[in-house]
Amino acid sequence: MKKKLMTVLGLAIVLVLLAAMGILALTNWEKYPKQAADGDEWDKNWTMLGAVLGVEEPGNGFVLQDNNVALAADDTYLATWVHGEAVPFVNENGDDAESYEAQIYLLVMGCKDGESARAAADGWIARENSSYAVADTGDETHNGVVYTVLAYTPESETNPYSRGISAFAVFENYAVSVEITCMENYDGDEREVLASFLDRFHYSAEIGE
Repeated sequence: MKKKLMTVLGLAIVLVLLAAMGILALTNWEKYPKQAADGDEWDKNWTMLGAVLGVEEPGNGFVLQDNNVALAADDTYLATWVHGEAVPFVNENGDDAESYEAQIYLLVMGCKDGESARAAADGWIARENSSYAVADTGDETHNGVVYTVLAYTPESETNPYSRGISAFAVFENYAVSVEITCMENYDGDEREVLASFLDRFHYSAEIGE
């Protein structure tokens, strides 16, 4: 049975499109936190996902491609980084699309409370397990936050990526998803890239206050 391409990513795109319908512009730096939960002073050079999460660049040849830098009405944010040049392909819906040697998707979704955020993260994990051939699963702690990490291979014939790795976490009332997808010719170590990237996440100390 063919599996759907990037199930969690598809959900992220829908959420961001819904968010775009009610965007409130973030025009003042003072709306950003002053302190990170890990004790670091907030750095305006970090890639911001709302006023929730600031991330240092992932390095390893990845370049920021897109970031929903506005404060979305439904508190949902998506940023992507790419490695290599764009390669055209036709997705499972018959639409023209682009892929890269490797790509990072970061989704942050605000929920009613911590319990709802955990339910959202658990739902994403369940979709990964049902949509891909998951090779291994484990918990990792990065910068004080525990992530559930899944390494997998896609099973769809239309998927241009040969392998991937994802991490899911909850911070206060936010569910977080990080997905790295890699083509066969990508010669980096996606597990090392993911671990290094997660170490560069800085959540707002003001969340939950």
